[in-house]
Amino acid sequence: MEILKANNLSKKYGRKENEFLALKNINLTINKGEFICITGKSGSGKSTLLNLLSGLDTPTNGEIIINNQNINKLNSEELTIFRRKNIGIVFQFYNLIPNLTVKENILLPLLLDKKAINERRFNEIVKTLGIKNKLDSMPNDLSGGLQQRVSIGRALINKPKILFADEPTGNLDSKNSLKVMKLLEYYNKKFNQTIIMVTHDESLAKRCKRNIRMKDGKIINDIYR
Repeated sequence: MEILKANNLSKKYGRKENEFLALKNINLTINKGEFICITGKSGSGKSTLLNLLSGLDTPTNGEIIINNQNINKLNSEELTIFRRKNIGIVFQFYNLIPNLTVKENILLPLLLDKKAINERRFNEIVKTLGIKNKLDSMPNDLSGGLQQRVSIGRALINKPKILFADEPTGNLDSKNSLKVMKLLEYYNKKFNQTIIMVTHDESLAKRCKRNIRMKDGKIINDIYR
């Protein structure tokens, strides 16, 4: 079942002689439950694509449809609400709120939407992530690997339609990188969670069910494993 579609997606930066076309007429369809890795050299357009698909940036041309909603037709407030309800994002640099506890960071999306806390789901997430004994800790007291797990928990607490991960292992050593990847694989398999991940790590990319490789703002390979 189709969950995301990008039609003729382009992104241009700068003006006149400084103009740079970061993405060039990208067409992409993603189905529910896919685990996709986007790879490519620096400057290939992979992070730009992720930012557009997740609604963090707007395209110069083209449209993005998520769960039958054209997100480019939403105003700023509508897009913020839509993203909070439908999209989870895991960043390379964690982006945790330093003066909130681990528990408060994970629950933040629910608190912002004034939603009731599903204790069963919360407990399942923290148990799976292995951070049940860290709930009262502050982010700066945790290792990078643990902070990334908290970031994943926050991204998953709202049961997002799509989880976007932007170089989620970029600041981690190989051991913690593999742990994070296995957690994402677990949620993909158990809950049919759709995941789109940008990575520079070829060994992790090979574990994905679908591999998209980019070069010069274009998709040059789209391989199903």
